[in-house]
Amino acid sequence: MFMLDQLDNNPRLRLSDDQMKAIIWTMKESGTPNVPSFYAFRKMQKRLAQEFGLNPRHHTSSLDNQFHMNYPNDLLRLDFANPLVREYLHFYPEITTTISESWQAAKWVNEIEDDDLSPMWADWEGASHRHFYVKELAQCGDGKYCVPLKWFVFNKKIHCNAYLVTRELSGIFTVEQHEIIRVLATDLRYNFLDLQQQGEIRFSGVQNAFQPHMPHPVRTTAQGKPVFLLRIMPWADDVSGNRSKQYNAHKNIYLANLNLPHKLLSQEYFVRFCATSQHASSLEQFDALAGDCTQADWTTAYDCKLQQEVLFRIGIHLLPADNPQQAETTSTSGSSANFWCREDDSGGSAPGKPRTPEDTVAKIKEQIKVACLDLQTESGVKDKTAVHWMKLLIERARQEQHERVYNHDTRDPRLNDTRIKGPARQAIKDSILTKIQEELYAWVIMQPPERPCEILHTILLGEDKYVWHETTKLWSAEQCALFAARLQSASIDGLNLASLRSRYMVQYKKSLIGKHFKALQQLSIFQLDSKLCSGPLFELWKANGLLGALLWQASSSQSDLTIATNNVLDRWAIVDPTRITQKYKLHVLPHSPSAVRRFGPAPLYATEIFECWNSVFRLCSVLSNHQAPSLDIATTLADMERFKHQVSGGWWKSANGHWTQAGCKIRKFLTENKQLQRRLGWTADHLFKPVSRKSSDKWVGTVKILSKAKRRSEDWKNALGSAWDMSLAEPLEHQGMNWHGCKYVVARSEDPCFPQSWVFFSEGARVVAGRISKILVPESNQSATEAVVAVQEFMIPDAPDARFEMPLLIDLQRTILIKTEHFACPLIDSLGPRQERLESKLTQKGRSHIDDSRFLVNMHGLHNAHLIRETLPRHLVELKPCFADRKAKHFEFAAALREVGPEKRAQATAKGQATKAKNKQDKMNKAAGTTERAAAELVNVE
Repeated sequence: MFMLDQLDNNPRLRLSDDQMKAIIWTMKESGTPNVPSFYAFRKMQKRLAQEFGLNPRHHTSSLDNQFHMNYPNDLLRLDFANPLVREYLHFYPEITTTISESWQAAKWVNEIEDDDLSPMWADWEGASHRHFYVKELAQCGDGKYCVPLKWFVFNKKIHCNAYLVTRELSGIFTVEQHEIIRVLATDLRYNFLDLQQQGEIRFSGVQNAFQPHMPHPVRTTAQGKPVFLLRIMPWADDVSGNRSKQYNAHKNIYLANLNLPHKLLSQEYFVRFCATSQHASSLEQFDALAGDCTQADWTTAYDCKLQQEVLFRIGIHLLPADNPQQAETTSTSGSSANFWCREDDSGGSAPGKPRTPEDTVAKIKEQIKVACLDLQTESGVKDKTAVHWMKLLIERARQEQHERVYNHDTRDPRLNDTRIKGPARQAIKDSILTKIQEELYAWVIMQPPERPCEILHTILLGEDKYVWHETTKLWSAEQCALFAARLQSASIDGLNLASLRSRYMVQYKKSLIGKHFKALQQLSIFQLDSKLCSGPLFELWKANGLLGALLWQASSSQSDLTIATNNVLDRWAIVDPTRITQKYKLHVLPHSPSAVRRFGPAPLYATEIFECWNSVFRLCSVLSNHQAPSLDIATTLADMERFKHQVSGGWWKSANGHWTQAGCKIRKFLTENKQLQRRLGWTADHLFKPVSRKSSDKWVGTVKILSKAKRRSEDWKNALGSAWDMSLAEPLEHQGMNWHGCKYVVARSEDPCFPQSWVFFSEGARVVAGRISKILVPESNQSATEAVVAVQEFMIPDAPDARFEMPLLIDLQRTILIKTEHFACPLIDSLGPRQERLESKLTQKGRSHIDDSRFLVNMHGLHNAHLIRETLPRHLVELKPCFADRKAKHFEFAAALREVGPEKRAQATAKGQATKAKNKQDKMNKAAGTTERAAAELVNVE
């Protein structure tokens, strides 16, 4: 029955009822034992669905649209009970010098109110029953008293900021609010309940404000259960529910648990479907989601790590989206508006000040109050839901004014008094109109209850496309072929890229997608010369590549990121300054340093994984009965969550009230079956892991030995091959033994490094660059600790390359043996063409190096960019501004733009008029031709 459940709930293999019946019939006919009937199978699924409690909830939006939503708390409680997930949950903000996860960024660390963070901590190993809450009195091991205010991680340990508390001889406690101390959580010994049992706790009159929090209100709600808070990242966008090209628009919402590290969130396994609707907009669904995330909404879950029930609630952290969706979500008019920016109110001729949620809400209310759509043009604020209500408001206002001001039979009696004239009569009218406005404003504001939601303005990287277009728009066929040959010859080792399809990129250069631009950003600079682009464009490619690498790395300094952003804009000003004023994605670049500081590196909030997951939704949509798609799809995907939880070893409460999990064979099915892992989008965490020596904390690379078909048992000299020389002595402990070659070795960065890969490795106290020649392991002991790697050593000169401004690697003509290595960077190589998975006899142009003694470190690479910058000397990676006096240069560009701008606008106007006249003439000619043909046919008939 489990295998049938797997087929029925496979995200990549949706089956209809008829197909399931056919499978069951086939299994019975082939003699498979214990095959259930289709009725028994569905009954079992229904029982499990009831026990899991993943039931879609019905919602009616403020615009009266109906849809169903999987309750987010029900989805996230599964993370506590899933042993594959629970160990990675991180509940407290972390103070650190580098930002690699969302809980280390400024918003989580500094901006979120203390009441919206996990309020409780306990020493789970030493005293799990003693729960310490914020705003409660606690006593430290040294006898001091304090009131914790906020839990956080510092130096990998839990701390709290706390008010120091003094206790007088009379037993009265006084909270020193002017003195905040940092306390290591494990130094706390007694919580409020402990102190309360020891005797009466009295506070001085000045400090009465703390007494309502003692005990903390959540402690009363928890009733001894641990309490946590989770933060989520909802994503919304329009998705087609059809496989065909005919668009079938659905508005979808997916969730991601931001308490999990990014390495997990980049897998499809951790995407949670929340809701879909063909009618309700994303704002309407977000409103329902915000309503489900209230502070009072605590949910019970089973914590498989603590082996007890816990309470949790969720908060919305940010809302990533593409450009049009962000405009809708942030209630702005979009990139075609006058006031186009979502970060500030720039527009017209004046620089903008940062937008805030409070300002946006105030402007929406102002628009509603005056019911005037023109205000959207004045402020750049356009709320989709508010527009709906403003249309209704205008209609109702006209009706009320007609009845209360202009209709003789129903209006205010004072207006029927002919003795009241002039200013007095106008004053009565104005007072009635003001009263109508106040009544309607109160009516419309109360339509949906106010449920505030924090909005994220994500960074949209569009400059790659602009640079590519500017470079290739005038290329000839010969130039396209030259670039394609060069790019196809590039090595992608160490870049974590899929195979290059350079000829496809060039052939369809106007229709590329994100993965193509990601490859071009990292590799194009090495293929371009004076034959393919101008000098200013080449400098723009360099600036753009560095900015991309900094935005994608985890520990970019704010100064470097600001300089890189400024340099891209300055290079654009040289190439074409009008692009900066016309392209929103260039305008938003100066906001990126503050966004990274506030929310973390851009990869944390990349939406590619949600886009990939759309295919799962689409399969469910195709097999829906299309009568209630919102409910059907939510139910189907909730059942998939149930199945995924079961095969992951997750716990759930059975019908008898006990927490249970699937049997050991079912739990092993996911961890041992690669096909199921692929279909569920799950990657084992230990896939590429270095291992540690038991005798020390040092790491050694895990090695992968060649397959038996390719493996050879050779002596030391033959095993090294061309890498051997007299100085490479065989290790003493393995002298006289035979050696096997290895496919790769895993570095500390958890990357597989192959022969010919470039690496950083440690030799004593220094870090050296090199290229792997051989990876060997003794035949008698094939453990990773005995592996030996022969590396060709390269020197890094103090001066970078003059043209590329990247560090150089110079061959030292020396090979050494090492035990550890670090990081790989790319090298241009030549590749042969293949067709139908077979080697082809056709040839294509490529490029190879004649001189193998001098190479470049690719500073545009995204994968492990932070490790390269940390390893290389600072003077080789430090960014320098494009202009010494940036302000003076900007004045110069602006003056030139003011001279050229009117001329270009006149040319554009003339071109538009000419096109309009041509189209009009073509239309007239077509009409005349139709008339002539009709006349000719009439003559022929006669």
